[in-house]
Amino acid sequence: MIKLTAFPAKELEKVDKLFVTIAMELHATSVSSDQDRIQLNNLLEEAKKRVEAECDKEVSNKFQEQIERAKVNDVELVTYRGGLALYITEDEVYYYHLGIPVANLVNVGKAPNLTPLIENYQYTNQYHVLILNREDIRLFEGDATSVKEIDFEDDDAPKTLNDALGSELTGGGANSGAYSATGGGEQGYHGHNDTSHEKDIDRENYFREVDNYIHENYSSARDLPLILYALSENQAVFRELSKNPYLIDDRIEESGANANFNTVQEKSLNKNVEIVKKEQETMFNRFRETAPKFRIDNQLDDLSMSAIEGRIEELLVNKGYSQSGTITDNGSFEESDKDFLKQLITKVATAKGKIYIVPDDDMPDGINVSARLRY
Repeated sequence: MIKLTAFPAKELEKVDKLFVTIAMELHATSVSSDQDRIQLNNLLEEAKKRVEAECDKEVSNKFQEQIERAKVNDVELVTYRGGLALYITEDEVYYYHLGIPVANLVNVGKAPNLTPLIENYQYTNQYHVLILNREDIRLFEGDATSVKEIDFEDDDAPKTLNDALGSELTGGGANSGAYSATGGGEQGYHGHNDTSHEKDIDRENYFREVDNYIHENYSSARDLPLILYALSENQAVFRELSKNPYLIDDRIEESGANANFNTVQEKSLNKNVEIVKKEQETMFNRFRETAPKFRIDNQLDDLSMSAIEGRIEELLVNKGYSQSGTITDNGSFEESDKDFLKQLITKVATAKGKIYIVPDDDMPDGINVSARLRY
């Protein structure tokens, strides 16, 4: 089994390959974990029956082996709070732990069902929170429901000012030197170098170490935005020197020196809600401001042709909307018992378009599916 953490992922880009897609909500408590295991195994059994009914014996047997692998590893799969998206092929099992709850889903077909991933990744639903003080740091990873603190396992992690700078500290060291009132060279000690200027130098050097370490080991490795939790003065210094492209403007301007876990979680989740609301409103504004010739609303033939041609920059879909049909090879819509929206979403994602799945109450009146075109 392979856990995936980024989307899009090359492992899921094979549009002509048979996939079993399973999705479900996870609860991550001792009681609900057993219930989640039962639910997962029920969904896997349903998938097994569908594969047996729809595939020849050789292909079916390969899928049965992978489904059994998932069953054996059910504890690993359900130990999370939020959601699970499971993608099974003839030769591998891929899975995501999602930061949002998702509806139960079992799908068998060519190309994976990407809806759970789109809902999770369409806004900033996963992120890092860096608590930054003059002399130490803490790092959290969060989603729409909770945060967890990251234990720095690397001995080189700049957990504290002393860890990072050690003997290179400028301020706070007692410097000795030779001096004598009589010129005899008696050894004595000057005072501490605890000047404000020297402490500022240490802070800047420490923040550079922190910036490099977090970027290389966490931000770029996980491809997650970074929210800075720090006093305004430290915010300004860190942002001035940071080279981390994942550091976002949204911030928590408070001291994290004595913040307990519950405080960090509350402030992080509240900030995430603000970020998502802004991202959603920005997206809706783009659609509202798009000229009619670069926008398609509800026209299935036009949507099909634009998807085939790779012209869709952004696709907006009503979460409660369903539409059967097929996108033909020549780019027209044809009535059938297939899932049209799955085909449309897959083609847009393959062409690197952005997809948003939005609750019915948030959709523009009378629109179930809308596309913004690239050209």
